[in-house]
Amino acid sequence: MAAVERTTSTRTQAHGSYAGHGIHAAPGVHEYAVELVRAALPDGGRVLEVGSGCGALALRLRDAGFDVVPTDLDPPHEWIHRLDLDDPEWTEETRGPFDMVVCVETLEHVENPRQVLRSIRSLLRPGDTLLVSTPNVTHPHSRLKTFLLGAPYVFGPEFYHQPGHITILPDWMLTEHVRLAGFDRTEVTTGGNTFYRGLARLAYRVEIALLALAGVRQRAQRGDGICTFVTAVAA
Repeated sequence: MAAVERTTSTRTQAHGSYAGHGIHAAPGVHEYAVELVRAALPDGGRVLEVGSGCGALALRLRDAGFDVVPTDLDPPHEWIHRLDLDDPEWTEETRGPFDMVVCVETLEHVENPRQVLRSIRSLLRPGDTLLVSTPNVTHPHSRLKTFLLGAPYVFGPEFYHQPGHITILPDWMLTEHVRLAGFDRTEVTTGGNTFYRGLARLAYRVEIALLALAGVRQRAQRGDGICTFVTAVAA
């Protein structure tokens, strides 16, 4: 019998909304991303967002005073430009120049994150800024899930096709990819919360407390620290 081909979707199920647009990233990720963009561009600037999803983060950034050009592989709105990060075709609008490129919770969906980062670097002038994030596979909860089940939090067979989490990037690897793409002055932080609610959230907190007693510490700048953020400057 021939195998049935399964298609891959690149979007996590929405868990909330901002200005009527679905939020697909982990809770707290968008808020922390806006904070990091503000820190990098205190006087405002022009931002390219890649992997915009339904546009919720782009709208947050616009409300924060930034000039944002949102892009996505499968844009759900006409004001979001189509861009395939694995094979980019830059248009006049998406070519820049930009003061910053924001790539939040997207690299885990692409086949070649190093090539994507090199493409992003080609858009930036020396001194411009990059912000990327991806699930934090070194988080204590992810480390326990890897030990018990063979895959970190939000990875594994049930996440491969939907939402298309196909690339695991620990913080050291992401940082090295960023460096080799032509960036320096990298800073790694963590933020965002799990999707757990109710009893699952309570069980998660008990688990984290037990892991801490065992010496497996949770260190986060915001929330649970379930996602890794890397900020870097184009060399």
